[in-house]
Amino acid sequence: MNSIRTQIGTCLNKRVFIRLLFATGVTPPLIATLLRPVRAQALGASTSIPLLINSGIHRPWFVEIAQARRNLDSSQLPLPGNVDLSAVQRAVHWSRQWLKLVVKYQQNPLRAARCIAHVQAALHDAWLLAATEGATPEEREFCAHRAASLVLSHLYPNETPGFFEAQFAWIASRVSLSNARLASIEDLGTRVAQAIINRSLRDGAGRTWPIRDRPKDFPGIWQAAYPLYSVNPTEAYAGEWRTWLKPNPQRYQPPTAPRPGSEQHRRETLEVLHAVRNLTAKEREAAELWHLEAGSVTPAGVWMLHAINLLLRSQLPNNAFEAATAVLTATAIAMEDSFIACWRIKFRDWSERPITAIRRDLDPGFTTPLVTPGFPGYVSGHATLSGATSTVLSHFWPTETSALSAMADEAAVSRLWGGIHFRSDNDEGLKVGRVVGAEVVAAL
Repeated sequence: MNSIRTQIGTCLNKRVFIRLLFATGVTPPLIATLLRPVRAQALGASTSIPLLINSGIHRPWFVEIAQARRNLDSSQLPLPGNVDLSAVQRAVHWSRQWLKLVVKYQQNPLRAARCIAHVQAALHDAWLLAATEGATPEEREFCAHRAASLVLSHLYPNETPGFFEAQFAWIASRVSLSNARLASIEDLGTRVAQAIINRSLRDGAGRTWPIRDRPKDFPGIWQAAYPLYSVNPTEAYAGEWRTWLKPNPQRYQPPTAPRPGSEQHRRETLEVLHAVRNLTAKEREAAELWHLEAGSVTPAGVWMLHAINLLLRSQLPNNAFEAATAVLTATAIAMEDSFIACWRIKFRDWSERPITAIRRDLDPGFTTPLVTPGFPGYVSGHATLSGATSTVLSHFWPTETSALSAMADEAAVSRLWGGIHFRSDNDEGLKVGRVVGAEVVAAL
């Protein structure tokens, strides 16, 4: 264990390290636990057992369900020793499978977040549909697993035929179920899965961006940058993907990105140059740990790992499977919707990256500690997603709010330390993300 912690502290390639952990059988919750000492100050990790509150499934995220609220008393809390951890382990099973697939297929952060949102929505809504039709707790869980396995199979069609069916059969065998109801409950789960799959086919994620849609040049427009020199920006249409929640018309909209020639742009450009030239070992380590490019679990994976870890060390209500499903689904919804909100702003403003400004105005040979991504900078995706997820998780764990906020703040500023974002990219991204997170909380 100590040798692994040492590797965490010194490893400069997050992708290789995450792959190493999975290859050696280290589970996602343990990865999160191992990562905590590296960011102990930022996360404010507590040894006490946090209390999960406000957890329960009351309304669907997508599937139309006539009666969306059930008469189920979830108010009584057992002692920590009585928590049914096996139910929590079953609830997080499909998220764990998703984490492995994200790494295996080197998905970009947006695609990763999109996939887990669909899987968790299926798990969540199938459980609720079964509950509203009078199913027992065991039948509700069986229905949820049926839906999640089918959606995951649809989203990752290159997996070995039968892989997800075998996973479903294995986990379903852990749930006691009457044979008399088996076919009808499985049918409910299949119906939910098909509805979610149909959504995935019509959410706009299949569109390919043509370079002719690039706006006419203006001062400060995003340009292909060293070392990737990507001409086509990554997922340029993601801002038009279908959201799970209809954005509030009064949602906060950040001002236009600072442009060259303005005092703010000059000041922020100098700040990045100074930060990179005077980077401390701690700042460099944080930048590398939060880099999470394709081939890692991505930022969505880090936050999902943290949510799983919180569940496994928390005092939970009696309805452990339902509570865990509610938490992970709200987190997943916030992740995709926050990325969509972020990409809308990125392709509203088309703002340049620090390396472009610094090479043009200050230092032609400037390089960054991290590879500059191939899409506009304002606002930061890491910051937006982190703001959203930290807000949602704080709703479920109010005593963890300061630690979660610190984690989000570190994720945001790490992008400046890596030389790939201006401060306003990060600060405004956090604001947007926290608004999206608040909208998700309001919808629970």
